[in-house]
Amino acid sequence: MKSSKRGYAQYTLAFIVLTLVLYGIFILTGKSFIWQGDGLAQHYPILVRFYEWLHQGSLTGWSWALGLGADKVTTFSYYVLGDPFAYLIYFVPKAHLEMGYNLLVLVRLYFSGLAFLLFARQRSFRPGSQLLGTLAYTFTGFSLYVSIRHPFFLLPMILFPLLAYGIDRVYAGKSWVPLAAFAGLALVGNFYFAYILAIGSLVYALLRYFAVRPALKVPTLIGRLATAGVIGLLLAGILFVPSVLGVLNSTRATANFANGYVLYPFSYYLRLSNAVLTTGNPMSFWVNLGLAGLTFLSILYTLRHFRQYRWLNIGLLLVMGGTLVPAVAAIMNGGTTPSQRWLLLGSLGFSLALMTFCDHLGDLTRQDLTTLLWGTVGLLVAVWAANGFIYNNHPHDFVMYGLLLLTVMVILIAQIDHWTRPKTLGILLGLLSLNIVANGYGYFSPDSGGASQQLTPRGVATKFQKNYYDGAQKTVKRQKGFGRSVLSNQYYYANEAKTNMGMNLGTHDIMSYFSIENGAVGAFSQAVDNSQFKMNKPINQADSRTTLSNLLGVRDIFARTNQRGKQAFPYGYKVVKRANGKVLTYKDQPVHNFGNNYGTILYRSKNALPLAYLQTRVLDHRQFDRLDGTDREQALTTGALFDGATTGVPTTRYRSTNREIGYTVVADDSTVVDSLGKVALYRQRGNQLNPDLATTTEASLRQKNQDRSVSIRSDKARLKRLAKQNRTLLAKNRQANLAGLTAMVSDNQNQPITYKLETQRSQRTAKTELYLELTGIDVQRLSVQDKYRGQATTNAFQNQAFTGIQRLNVLRRALWNQNDGAYTFNVTSFHNFTGYSQLGQTNLSDYQQKQRVLLNLGYSRKPRKTIKLTFKGVKGLTFKSARLIAVPLGSAYTQRMQQLKRQKLQGLRVRNNQVTGTATAQRATVLTTSIPYSSGWHLTVDGRSVPTAKVNVGFVGARLPAGTHAVKLTYQTPGLRLGMGLSVLGILGLIGGLVLTKRAKNTKDE
Repeated sequence: MKSSKRGYAQYTLAFIVLTLVLYGIFILTGKSFIWQGDGLAQHYPILVRFYEWLHQGSLTGWSWALGLGADKVTTFSYYVLGDPFAYLIYFVPKAHLEMGYNLLVLVRLYFSGLAFLLFARQRSFRPGSQLLGTLAYTFTGFSLYVSIRHPFFLLPMILFPLLAYGIDRVYAGKSWVPLAAFAGLALVGNFYFAYILAIGSLVYALLRYFAVRPALKVPTLIGRLATAGVIGLLLAGILFVPSVLGVLNSTRATANFANGYVLYPFSYYLRLSNAVLTTGNPMSFWVNLGLAGLTFLSILYTLRHFRQYRWLNIGLLLVMGGTLVPAVAAIMNGGTTPSQRWLLLGSLGFSLALMTFCDHLGDLTRQDLTTLLWGTVGLLVAVWAANGFIYNNHPHDFVMYGLLLLTVMVILIAQIDHWTRPKTLGILLGLLSLNIVANGYGYFSPDSGGASQQLTPRGVATKFQKNYYDGAQKTVKRQKGFGRSVLSNQYYYANEAKTNMGMNLGTHDIMSYFSIENGAVGAFSQAVDNSQFKMNKPINQADSRTTLSNLLGVRDIFARTNQRGKQAFPYGYKVVKRANGKVLTYKDQPVHNFGNNYGTILYRSKNALPLAYLQTRVLDHRQFDRLDGTDREQALTTGALFDGATTGVPTTRYRSTNREIGYTVVADDSTVVDSLGKVALYRQRGNQLNPDLATTTEASLRQKNQDRSVSIRSDKARLKRLAKQNRTLLAKNRQANLAGLTAMVSDNQNQPITYKLETQRSQRTAKTELYLELTGIDVQRLSVQDKYRGQATTNAFQNQAFTGIQRLNVLRRALWNQNDGAYTFNVTSFHNFTGYSQLGQTNLSDYQQKQRVLLNLGYSRKPRKTIKLTFKGVKGLTFKSARLIAVPLGSAYTQRMQQLKRQKLQGLRVRNNQVTGTATAQRATVLTTSIPYSSGWHLTVDGRSVPTAKVNVGFVGARLPAGTHAVKLTYQTPGLRLGMGLSVLGILGLIGGLVLTKRAKNTKDE
């Protein structure tokens, strides 16, 4: 017992010291642990909302604060609901939630070490080995990284050793109850990690069985393990069942297996060797090992003694082999992306190897030392070769390799000088601690890596949350009735919103950014060709589309003060003014590095539809399916698209008023070097052709001739050939685009060409919302050869030699940064700038290949004569078709929307789990809502239950009979009751297991 307490005390002391040194740097950098990406967009605002729910005592049901509205359990179970540590935020004062966020990270990190130490002590490793193994596990590169990126990812680092501990107890003939409890924690914590942990536990159980050959018979073992698993599943039912149902009905249910990869890009394999020990470098597919040098040497030792540690080594080889095949990562991610997050499981095996090695420090042979030495040399050679036979690493990498060499040296000297075990372990503990600190600084120090630059300064997250709208939310919240809001295009200088900040400000912002999003909402967004659709942001800002915004009930738009008169806004949205006629303006409330430097104004529409209204007609499904995105959203204003019975409701046939606008494609060849004259001009203007970018470096000598080296007498034949390549390319492209835009290309320097669409009969675009529809999109990626030839061409145009070393460097960069198909496409038109982004194949969140895009170019009362198109990131794009579509919006449209508003439910009341109102109609109608569809919504009409069905692809609807009726929609999380019942059974089963265990122990004692 004393030894046990001493071990935990030593770990606690070491943790405190290392934490102060590691995370103390945040005091110097002035940073918090909140990442500017998902930390600011998801984790912090989610914790703030969770804090409010905790204090309200409401963690289940429906919340209108989550985008269009969403289930609390299915949305937040991925982040906080199943994380027992998250509940500690309840005790933090509201004014210090940011500090609470940081402290919770450290608490999780500490408990990951405690869990591993519990596991290690059961395996009977020597105390010194346990301490080193525990520290290496606690502060592995994965844990250090996720502590500032995705803090809840530390939970599986706590649970996996606990599950392994429970399995070992069963194999030792002890109670299965701890395993059941830990399995319940794993399953309730996060469905994604529960899946990974289940596979990891199964593999561990198999390997451990063959390693120890327990005395119990196989059927008995299987029975006990299965019992623990079933009881754990039952215990977790209250969250697990709703979470699984949520995932199965989410936007992620259609993800592309392994992002289409059979093998990873060659650049991935080149980066692997350098990812073993180093931290702070750009990650590839979430390979984030960051092993300590001692851990690496320990793995070499166990592999050398393969037979002796056969099953540990098989586990290590499974981990290593799994990193090479995308299918393995995709399976570990539930059949989705090839992310290597599952490598967190390897941390257990790595630390087991370390403890094994430390237990045998006094038994090392000359062959062992030779293996350690040559293994170290082999790693350094592999890094050198992968870099293209040079060491051009970040300086921080050399610190890590220096510590590895120093560790090897200490081990060699310890053997030669016959150091005592305490002395050797003491020095190795010091080196391991240095290694851990250096690993952490790779992420935390601005001098070592880029991760620190992406962290928010202390206090900024709290301030940004408060000042997100410059206080304009006050006006929105004062409005009567239920309404939604959205940010204007480019409010924060981006085509898309990127954060959930709005959900804590009471504005019913339609933007939502969660890992689990309602699949019905995603289906609706895709049905109307919303270009901003992503799996984890299905609606975003609705692309600032007029009808889409009105259908979703968007009443208010937050805009920058400088956007008025310069930015196109949806039709019918008017700037909000004070009683004296002046524009209501909220002064800018600046936030360090996150503000937009302008005040905020509001635009409001009288055409935004209520949350629930009656449609007197229904649309024909077959006709609707044949329509394009612009016609589909217009059709939804004329009738409801209903999946249920429509007896008594007449069918309407939609008649389009949209106009297809003819245009001529003009490629801007002004920046393309397609003649010898342009070669000279290119050199005169500082090796480019844009006159606005021309500069002089020595004005007194070069005002009229900025570059004296413009002579093209030498190398004239090659320059002629290269210029002709561009002329030929332009001619072919011009021919391809005669009947409409079908191809956008880059010149032979890999510089994308800008295009203009000159509209025909441009007056037909006036008083319309204009769209650009692209279909059959295909991408030509930049190959290694393209990059090499492009640089060679650029050097020739610049009259510079393409030396051997430069050729090698170009090849190195091209191989290390292979094009993954990511690109941006931007469109500039009158008072509007928009576009879309195609995420690359290496994106591990929501990669989907875009083959069809509908871009809103904005509403304008004036004609649009010229539309400018640009792209960046790939060599070229091809299209099956590119259409300009003008959607007339005027008095007829307004009358149609106002008629729908008059058909709203009277006395409409909207609460979190209930929507009520009175429906009055002379004939049967379809109750039409913008409530995201879920089987959790139940409808009663005059107190009698009525079935619901999907309306308008993704929302709750129902057929209502003629007359006046009291309508009541109530919500309950699907699967919650079943889950609660299962959890009760699980608790009873766990109690039964404890009773049986106690009886068995008493019987044995007797």
